Amino acid sequence: MMMAMLPDLTRAVSERILAPQDISIAASDLLDPTVTDAAKAEFLRAWAQRGETAAELAACAEAFLPKALNPGLSGSWKGKPLLDCCGTGGGGLNLINISTGLMFVLAAMGIPVVKHGNRGITKRSGSADVLEAMGIRIDLAPQEVPRCLEEIGCAFLFAPAYHTTFAVIAPVRKALAAEGQRTVFNLIGPLLNPARPDARLVGVFSRENVALYRDALALMKCPRFTVVCGEDAESGTMIGEASAQGTNVFGGTLPLTELTRTPGYDPHEHIDSLLVRNADESASRIETILSGEDQELAHDTLIFNAAIASWTHGSASSLDEGLAQATDALESGAALEKLRAWQKFSER
Repeated sequence: MMMAMLPDLTRAVSERILAPQDISIAASDLLDPTVTDAAKAEFLRAWAQRGETAAELAACAEAFLPKALNPGLSGSWKGKPLLDCCGTGGGGLNLINISTGLMFVLAAMGIPVVKHGNRGITKRSGSADVLEAMGIRIDLAPQEVPRCLEEIGCAFLFAPAYHTTFAVIAPVRKALAAEGQRTVFNLIGPLLNPARPDARLVGVFSRENVALYRDALALMKCPRFTVVCGEDAESGTMIGEASAQGTNVFGGTLPLTELTRTPGYDPHEHIDSLLVRNADESASRIETILSGEDQELAHDTLIFNAAIASWTHGSASSLDEGLAQATDALESGAALEKLRAWQKFSER
């Protein structure tokens, strides 16, 4: 029996959930330069308009991951789970890069972090942008990544450098974005870390996506993960991270479904205090937090997310223990030392 090709799957996708073998065929065709851009665009548009399921996202990630470059790491590091801390993007807010700042705090807590990220797409400052602004190299060759993790306690995997096969689909994604159409590629980033970390903290901008990523990560058999959607208490805006002054909806391996934080500062501090104009400002703000000069909303947000990450990872047995660990990592100067060490490492 002849297998279905992309045009057949385009017709099918609006009528049924795609099976893993369908996803495998689609992934192969999407990255095949001999398949027309028009055929790829039709399929991606039809799939997004119907809405991708968790099972489809998981199958799509499993189809693409073997095509990524190998960073020389997989799952764990020296007996500890590797951890990725990332967000889905798509919220449109130019927030300080909390998940990037987390790398230094978590490394200071003894948690090995391998963050998978990119430049800003829906915001002015992506993780790659802010690391560059801090003087940290984002272009480490795969063979250098384990050394970075060994010496610093964290490492960064620049998505375009590891998923080189995605270059062929870039014009299609750009054309669809110009018409306001997102695709599956806007969703699967948090599932595509080529180090396949055993622990993950994923921030999302909608409550509906908590279940989507929770189920996808479960299907991918990730041992420890938390998906969180945080809401700013005053404005009701979703921030794509755990909120230090509002309600949070959780999904994952922790015994949490919802939590409202009581901040340790003026609870009416506005979300504007989390906004930045560009990567340089985000880098400066992160360094200010790490140096102990900022004790307000951004500082509390970073600590709260670090605590959830530590609890997810298993380094903390409770959220309270994670909060104590994260506070100590900042107040002792250990997190700032990780930043300085990584800057020096990048100068070699």
